Amino acid sequence: MSRTITLVLLSGSTENDDAAFAVNLSKALLEKGGKVNLFLYGNGCNLANKPVPVEGRSAISDALRAHMDGYVLSEKIEELTRLGAKIATCHTTEYSRGTEGCPYLDSVERGDVGNSYTRFLMATDVLLAIGN
Repeated sequence: MSRTITLVLLSGSTENDDAAFAVNLSKALLEKGGKVNLFLYGNGCNLANKPVPVEGRSAISDALRAHMDGYVLSEKIEELTRLGAKIATCHTTEYSRGTEGCPYLDSVERGDVGNSYTRFLMATDVLLAIGN
């Protein structure tokens, strides 16, 4: 029998390694035959958005940019859905951060606590909150 884990991700990708940990854990669970729901909440909601390329020259040095590019998780988020994960974000936490109108990755569902999160909880065997 396949178990379903719901991860609530509260951290963004550059705050700490919580987002990378959640994405890597999700991938490992999916590869072992598990089912994964990922709910992006708080600063984690920023992972739902499509990357916006910088126009013109950035003030960030090439070395720092190369380091920061390791924190861009959009391709890994999309890979999770190809592997079967269900991913939803909380548009109300996006609203409070000024990112609600940003385009989502194609694989992420616009959601909220009352609908998406509750639906995930009703179908989960294990709940894990990651972040602060």
